[in-house]
Amino acid sequence: MSTMRHTGGMANLDLMIKAWDTCHFELGEAFKGLPDEDVWRRAHPRLLSFGELVGHMMYWEAVRFTGPNLSEDLDLSEVGVKSPLVDHAFRYYTSNVENTKALSMGAEEMWAEVQRIHAFTKAVITNANPDSEDPIPSQPKSTWGFALEYQVFHLGYHTGQCYSVRHLLGHETVDN
Repeated sequence: MSTMRHTGGMANLDLMIKAWDTCHFELGEAFKGLPDEDVWRRAHPRLLSFGELVGHMMYWEAVRFTGPNLSEDLDLSEVGVKSPLVDHAFRYYTSNVENTKALSMGAEEMWAEVQRIHAFTKAVITNANPDSEDPIPSQPKSTWGFALEYQVFHLGYHTGQCYSVRHLLGHETVDN
C-alpha cells in the first residue's frame, strides 16, 4: 500500500482521474507518427515492442478496474471490457519476452482501442462513485484511491518505455 493517506472521497478520486487522463494524453502523443509496421517490432529481442507495452498497460487497466480479481488464473470472459489488448500474454514482461505477441492492429486502430478501454474503465469508476478509501472489488486489500494512484504511475512509467522503443527504432517523436 502507498504511504500516502487518501482523504477527500470522490473529490480526491476526481483529481486522480484527471492525472490518469493526462497519462492517456501523453500516451496518445507517443502514438503520433508511429508507422504500423513498427507497432509490433522489437528494438531488441529482450525489449518489448510498442504494441506489447500498450497491451500490458491496457490489460492491467481493464483487469484492475473491471475484473473480478487479479489472480493469475483469471477468466478474461469475466472482465467487463473485452478487447484483443486484454490478453494474458500481456500480463507481465516475463509472460511474453520469450513469446512475442503481435496482433493485426496498426497504430490508429490500437489508439482507438486504448481510448475505448479507458472510457469504459473510467465510466466504471464514475458510476460506482466510490470514496477513495473504499476497497476496490477486484482487490479487497486495496482502495480505489491507491488503485488509481498506482494506475497513474503505471501508465507514466510504461509510456516512457514506449518513447524509448520509438527512439531505439530511429523515430522522431513529439517533444516529450
